This record gives sequence, structure tokens and C-alpha cells, in this order.
Amino acid sequence: GGIGSAICQRLAADGFAVACLDLRGPDAEKTAAQLPGPAEPGARGYAADVRDAASVRAVAEAIRADLGTPWLLVNAAGVFTIQYLTDLDEAEWDWIIDTNLKGPFLTCREFLPGMIEAHDGCIVNIASTAGVRGGRRRAAYSTPKGGLEGKRVQLTRSLAIDHGPDGVRVNCLCPGLIDTEMADWIRQDEEALERWAATIPARRIGTAREIADGVAYLASDGASYLYGAVLMADGGGTA
Repeated sequence: GGIGSAICQRLAADGFAVACLDLRGPDAEKTAAQLPGPAEPGARGYAADVRDAASVRAVAEAIRADLGTPWLLVNAAGVFTIQYLTDLDEAEWDWIIDTNLKGPFLTCREFLPGMIEAHDGCIVNIASTAGVRGGRRRAAYSTPKGGLEGKRVQLTRSLAIDHGPDGVRVNCLCPGLIDTEMADWIRQDEEALERWAATIPARRIGTAREIADGVAYLASDGASYLYGAVLMADGGGTA
């Protein structure tokens, strides 16, 4: 998605060899092909379903074979829907819960051992401010995202406590409303977007690049003393 692609771009520019994961393999490969950086080991795109343990395990094995043991894991996968809970079917509910809650559990479980063995690693979990407050026709999103917020925040803090001594830093970044397709529900309504922007200190929607910059900071030496930190990147919306 928009935030994930921006994160890949920023990390590649910072010198990382980037493994781009997406449910749609061609999209991941296209993103990887457009990234800056050295020819070797370069960037690779992989098809992966973070809801499925076998898929996560298979892609992890491919990444380790192609690029080596990852030092950094960024959990950015997330899905969103706008509708009343009474109009939501069970399959869509499961899709939201499994992507937003189960995904980071599976990826952390898969990649943490290599970081622990190396006594060096970093995990950035992307959560959301949606768990802090509700919204009209967002029960289907805010409920799992609220759970996601709680799970990813508590997962972040617990992993930081458990594995900080193992050399692994784990932190969390919580974006507010960001100018990507996931925000089409409001960015396609100029008046509604202007009314919303007037309610936050930044007076504007955020950009995917700004979220990517936050991830880059958490992965940098400048954040070397951050363990279990939760940063709000929402233009002051939850201030």
C-alpha cells in the first residue's frame, strides 16, 4: 500500500536491502524494482499472506536465502472498511481481524529468533490512532484497530522488555489520517477533508513519506535508547 511503499523507498534510500511483501506478488516486485540502492543484494519483492503461518514461514525462508537474516522488520500491513457493523458479513470481519491482529504476531514470531541469535535487531510495528477514538460507520475498523492498537502497543512493549536484553529494539508508530487510498473515504470529499483538517493542530492530512520518515528514525542510531516507545504521528489529533 501507500505507506508500505513509502517505507520501502525511504529505507532503500538509507542503504537497506529491502524485502517488499504484498498479498499481490506483482505489486511487491514492481515496488522492489523501483527502489534506489546498490545492485547487490538490492531489493526483492515477494508474495505473502500475513494471515497465514505457512505463507509467512515460506517467505521468511526465501528472504533469508536471498538477502540474509533481516535486521529490521516493519509491520505495516493493514486493511480498512467503512460501513455499519450490521452490514458487515463474517468473512469481511475475519479478513480485518486476521490482517490487522494476526499478521504482526506471525511475522514477529518468524523473524525474532534470527535477531535474537544475532543479538542485534529492530522491529517497528505500525498501529493506528483509530484505536484511541471511534467514528461513524467505523465500528468494523475501530474495533479490530482498537484491538490492534492495544495488541501492537502491548506486543511492542512486551517484546521490548523480553528481548531488549537480547539486542532487539521494538517500537511502535501510530499514524493518523494519511494521504493514501485508505483515506479515499474522506480525501475524495474536499469539504469534509477541510472540515476535518480544521480540527487538528497540523491543519492538514499527513503524507506517507512522513510516516516513512518516522520509521526511518525508529530504525536509526538516533533512536538507540528507544525500547517499547509508542510515537503518535497524527498532526496532533490525539494531543
